[in-house]
Amino acid sequence: MTLLSNFVIKTLKIAGFLYFSLPVYANELCETFYKEPNVTTQIKYGNVVVKSVPREEISDLKNLKNPKATLGLTKSNFGIKYDFGFGRYKINDGICAILSNINFTIGYKNIDVLIDDKYEEGSCEYNAIKEHELGHVAIYRKELKYYGSLILKELRRIASDVGPMFFDEKISEKKLGNEIQKMVFENRNIKILRSKLEKALIENNNTYDSKEEYQRVKNLCKAW
Repeated sequence: MTLLSNFVIKTLKIAGFLYFSLPVYANELCETFYKEPNVTTQIKYGNVVVKSVPREEISDLKNLKNPKATLGLTKSNFGIKYDFGFGRYKINDGICAILSNINFTIGYKNIDVLIDDKYEEGSCEYNAIKEHELGHVAIYRKELKYYGSLILKELRRIASDVGPMFFDEKISEKKLGNEIQKMVFENRNIKILRSKLEKALIENNNTYDSKEEYQRVKNLCKAW
């Protein structure tokens, strides 16, 4: 079985820009300072963590097709993380802020494989469940490779479109981070791609959990 967890959005840090925040109207004077930002990207395919857990820890999870019959489960969170740096330039009316660099990391921190602790590690049943769940892991990674590349392409485009911003001198860096986060996570194309990734994961994992696959796994051991 597989469980698709909610999408996770996190901001790592803000580097090189202090005491300034939400942009007001762009100032034409700021245009002279513009340089295209350095954008770096990375996909994390997730560390596979196999755990033996009490049956209740599996069956109590939401969105399971058949909680009573679920002996193993694979789950993970998709995340978009970033850190960035800004250059700042003093002008008469305030500050011009220029995005100098931004790094995006997307993907999974971990892919957790949960196995009913009724089955001893190394037993036929344990190995059969684990083998099946690793098939779900492969699906998570395959879909991330495809949609992750599209998401990163869009993130690079968004970052390149962030022009010079004008600020007064009485605003905080936290709101600047909020503004950048809004540019990224409220972007329509990013939302569409994330939705397509989620849909692909649900559909492909459900297809994998077929009656034929269930019977194949059941036939691997005699003592279920």
